[in-house]
Amino acid sequence: MEDIQIIEDLSNQINRKLKQVRKVNWLIKGYQLNDLGQVTHLNIAKCNLKGHWPPALFKLKHLEFLDIQENRLESIPESISGLETVTCLDIRNNELKELPGQMAELPHLIKLYLGNNAFTVVPEIIGECKRLELIDFTDNMLTGGLEHILNSNSITNVYLRNNQLKELPFHLIQDHQLKELNIMENAIESIPDDMAAVEKLWI
Repeated sequence: MEDIQIIEDLSNQINRKLKQVRKVNWLIKGYQLNDLGQVTHLNIAKCNLKGHWPPALFKLKHLEFLDIQENRLESIPESISGLETVTCLDIRNNELKELPGQMAELPHLIKLYLGNNAFTVVPEIIGECKRLELIDFTDNMLTGGLEHILNSNSITNVYLRNNQLKELPFHLIQDHQLKELNIMENAIESIPDDMAAVEKLWI
């Protein structure tokens, strides 16, 4: 099925006409095509999905960027594994508490934005995402599970601002492992004086 036909099906499923735009970002809704007429970027934020992931979405076999913010999503379906080419997922401002194991089956996932959801613990699957470099848990309710981030061989940018963290396993951070670490607005009681292993640290 051609991507344009899939977009038409997707528009019907979300009850909103999707428009082709020159550049998709966090502010502009619609879809972007490459030179082959394949959908590579899609923004369906604030589409009143009421927790429902439209099936047509998972037929987009060339999708690289997906913004699906503010849709009252409570879970991520196993069919997320079908988005094999996605590099950036923005699922902020929803109602997620956990991630499916299929997240580790996304071979090209580099950036994962999960801010302003309902996570209380960092899911173990985070450490199994082989190419993940950026993870954002800003504005959640995290109290633990940070070892799953710090045990990763690929994650370099970590955003944990405004959670409920009282401690962080700093001893797991390897030299030159992290480019950025934001732990502002938490209740972390003890932070080592020497944090040279982190290039940019916000506390």
